[in-house]
Amino acid sequence: MMFGFILLLIVAYCMFNSSGFGRACCMNHHPHGDSSLNLLNERYARGEINREEYLERQQELSGKNS
Repeated sequence: MMFGFILLLIVAYCMFNSSGFGRACCMNHHPHGDSSLNLLNERYARGEINREEYLERQQELSGKNS
């Protein structure tokens, strides 16, 4: 009985730490949006997309569609 409880605590601890619940819940930004913009910036810097495509996608990701 005690072994099962200890095992449950260990599993819960591992899940909590590996998924980032402890870090993500306290942040005031949207990690998915930030990573998407970072990826877009990297693609533009590498020359994979042109300026027009960069600006268009940047507006879409920022939610400022005109």
